[in-house]
Amino acid sequence: MSTTVLDQVLSATGFLPDGRPAPGLLFGPEAQSSRRGRVFLPDAMWRSASSLTVYFKFEETAPADDLVSQWRREVWNEGFAPLLWVISPQRIDLYNGFGTPVNEGDAQKHLIRRFESVETSLKELDALVGRLAIETGQFWAHVPRIDRKTGVDQRLLTDLGFLERDLVAGSLARGAAQALIGRVIFTQYLIDRQIVGVARLKKLCGHTTLPAVMRDRQATGKLFEWLAQTFNGDMFPPSSIRTTPAGHHLARVADFLDATDPESGQRSFFPYQFDVIPVELISSIYEQFAHAEPGADGMRPEALRNGVHYTRLSVVSLVLDELMDDLSGRESVLDLTCGSGVFLVEALRRLVHLRMQGRAPSREVIRSTLYEQVYGVDINEAAIRVAAFSLYLAALELDPDPRVSQSLKFQPLIGRSLFVGDARTVEIQEDGKAALTAPTGLKRFDLIVGNPPWSFKGQTGTETRRKTRAAGVPAQPRGEGLDFVLRAAEFSHEKTRFGVILSATAFFSRSGTGMAAVQHVLRTLAPITLVNLSNLCNWLFATAMMPAVVLFARHRPSQRPDQVTVVQIPWTPEGARTHSFEVAPSDVIKLSLSEIERQPLKLKAAAVGRRRDLLLLDELASTHRSLGERLGSLDTRFRDGLTQGSPANQTRDASELNGLKLLQSGDMQYFRISEDLRTYNRSAAQWPRSRDTYRAPLLIVKEMLLAPRAIAAVAHRDVVFTDSFFAVALPAAHEQTAHLLAAVLSSALASWFFGLTAAEFGIYKRKLLMRDVGFLPVPDLGSAAKSQAGKTLAQLGKTLCKRDINAQDWIALDEAVFDLYGLGDMDRVLVRDGLERAGWQWEAGREWSMVNSDTRLEVARYAKTFLTVMAGWLSVRNKRHMRAELIDVPNGSALRVVRFVLEDGPGDADVSVVTPRGDLSDVLTRIGRSLKVKIATALTGQRELRVHGRNEVVIIKPAARRYWMNAAALEDADAVIAESFSGGRA
Repeated sequence: MSTTVLDQVLSATGFLPDGRPAPGLLFGPEAQSSRRGRVFLPDAMWRSASSLTVYFKFEETAPADDLVSQWRREVWNEGFAPLLWVISPQRIDLYNGFGTPVNEGDAQKHLIRRFESVETSLKELDALVGRLAIETGQFWAHVPRIDRKTGVDQRLLTDLGFLERDLVAGSLARGAAQALIGRVIFTQYLIDRQIVGVARLKKLCGHTTLPAVMRDRQATGKLFEWLAQTFNGDMFPPSSIRTTPAGHHLARVADFLDATDPESGQRSFFPYQFDVIPVELISSIYEQFAHAEPGADGMRPEALRNGVHYTRLSVVSLVLDELMDDLSGRESVLDLTCGSGVFLVEALRRLVHLRMQGRAPSREVIRSTLYEQVYGVDINEAAIRVAAFSLYLAALELDPDPRVSQSLKFQPLIGRSLFVGDARTVEIQEDGKAALTAPTGLKRFDLIVGNPPWSFKGQTGTETRRKTRAAGVPAQPRGEGLDFVLRAAEFSHEKTRFGVILSATAFFSRSGTGMAAVQHVLRTLAPITLVNLSNLCNWLFATAMMPAVVLFARHRPSQRPDQVTVVQIPWTPEGARTHSFEVAPSDVIKLSLSEIERQPLKLKAAAVGRRRDLLLLDELASTHRSLGERLGSLDTRFRDGLTQGSPANQTRDASELNGLKLLQSGDMQYFRISEDLRTYNRSAAQWPRSRDTYRAPLLIVKEMLLAPRAIAAVAHRDVVFTDSFFAVALPAAHEQTAHLLAAVLSSALASWFFGLTAAEFGIYKRKLLMRDVGFLPVPDLGSAAKSQAGKTLAQLGKTLCKRDINAQDWIALDEAVFDLYGLGDMDRVLVRDGLERAGWQWEAGREWSMVNSDTRLEVARYAKTFLTVMAGWLSVRNKRHMRAELIDVPNGSALRVVRFVLEDGPGDADVSVVTPRGDLSDVLTRIGRSLKVKIATALTGQRELRVHGRNEVVIIKPAARRYWMNAAALEDADAVIAESFSGGRA
């Protein structure tokens, strides 16, 4: 191999910065040993933090298309590599690793781009597909056809779903169909790995391929019987040997393996290589089974009713990367809700790797790790069988010499380390008692992982939970995720590490019991790291109706005992296509338990906001009482509206409401209630509410939002409002107060506050709850009504109900609210950005946030805000001033660069645009040389970079707008000031 050309390409594209491999880059044998293939041997590979992989293959002459197709088919089956680079001295070809293989013309179909001249194309190659272009998302915007939807996992799950559907339609019980599919995949894996060779298959069954065996029922029975004797374990239980499925069922399986359409009989290309597909991906077939279509009775699948949601492999990597750093490999692992075993499979692989410390694993080590260190529980027997199947496959995959022999037999896992049962009581069962208890009590584990159910099962589920709950322990009011965490804690010791995926709604609940339950868990398991995944819920847990968090505990011994680290992972347009995500330093906030206990609203604020947001939140909460308290002093409160309900539930008298006008969902806009309301004339309702609930003047708030601003209006006459709203009936003398509050609730300040603190708005549903609005800090109502700002707001509220609202009206309203609260200039900047961030709940807002920023607009505004903060700091001595230089890189560049220069003497905080010499890589090279910092290497470790020189600081960040907002400028200026005291350089 000519390392010169390969190194030249990798250096020019950021994978080999400053002559050193970027984190995740492996060469030669290391790159090859990290994967299992047939003919493809990469010369280098790069793997991101979320397991996204790029393969590099060098050939002295450009390879033939047929050979590239073989390589690409393996890469596709591996499932994690969206890109294959084929490099030769003559050219560089980029191939789509997620494109489904085809029999004819595969290489040309999936060729993304060809660069004919290596020497002259490196800059263009770097701009399109270099490491920074990949990590910052620029590449994915330019190549939309690379999509995980065509990857092996989605294709396999779809095909197996059709196969299961057809088997069930052919009168095979669903459980039997799933078992048959599992056994067939296991068998094809053995054949693909050549553990069972063609000669042995011919000798056993009289056929040389598995499809041919499946078309012969007697041969199938012989094969399954031999496999059961050879491998033992739980994959081929006695029942599977006694009853071989009917011939037409086996024929349908054969059609799948032959890639034959069961209706047309047409044969296509079978793309799968089960010896290459990662075992953890194969185990995810349980997702397809668990979330099958509802049955004829219309009931949801059991898994959905139980709140079971498939765990994507990128999240598994996130959890285990954090938990398993610096371990010995001797640790034990427990998953109390293991499902198909995806956590256990990957944990097994990593434990074996840690135990061997770079040496080839022995069968003895693999089997002892499997039998003695990996434990799982699930209430679903089918799930446990898939988990056993997956672990057996993983053990075979790791095995250095998996030839058929007596020593290849497996011990059963079910009943020894895998248990079918309720996690709350599993140790009471006979097999659970033997394996999960010790003379001193429950067995203690070193790692606890999992994705417990997120469901809320109503009153029945609540009663069940009460029976098993310890006395005096605060309980999550809806759902049972925290129950499982506390249950798992009973199997822990003081150094046990936790990594558990949970519904985010429990952590951001605004009910008293909900907040108490969360604080109890945090206190019990501290120190804690909480990773907010709610921005990714549209693809990360596609079957879930709730957002997610990952709870880590005790996994970093260096953390303070009372520390709660909160990480928010932002939405990116490439996330759903690549199943990957990134974290920047600005996405991490550290709190203490005492802070959260004093002000519970801070937990969600840290998960979605910035440090300055928390400071302003603290200031407002300490200066003003909440709206709920203010209304309480007037002897009133927010109340829910009418629930008419279904005819069967209309059991309460509603006659006293007859004759009142009825306000329904579409009848209210900002400040305005329709004049054309119909009259309420029903005699009964499910929840009619009291007559006083509807007495004017009414301040009415709409629950569901269509935009970031809350919708509020004042009703001057009694009106029945439905449960699409909630409202407060104010004393007759406080009509002016109602208008003032309607203006405040519709302001940017309220949107900023609700985005940071509301239970659902900002992470889940675009919905406000009464508690959310009740927590809003507001000035004294009497004083506010008499103030100039208060009078302005009340008048605006009255005026805007009579005409359409324009942008200038909103600006005037927001400024009046800022005046009412006495906000300073920088706090106003923060709140305006908060309104923008609240809009990221909608697709248009999210996409806007990821568009490349314009150097002369967004970056210039950022620089001015940054300089304003620095000017305030420098003005104390008034001996120096700072100016900004914006490096005018092309709009399509992956990064933006701003240089802030500190100069002697007082002066203006000027912002200038500088045209660079050369492209972005040249700019970074010159900055690095000037400041004696290896910029390319530094950018590898974090996606945002501040480089300090003697009298300057250079800020380099991804080009997306979200990084260059005014709120980001405030944060960056604060950080630069702090670093100037600590001597930071990069």
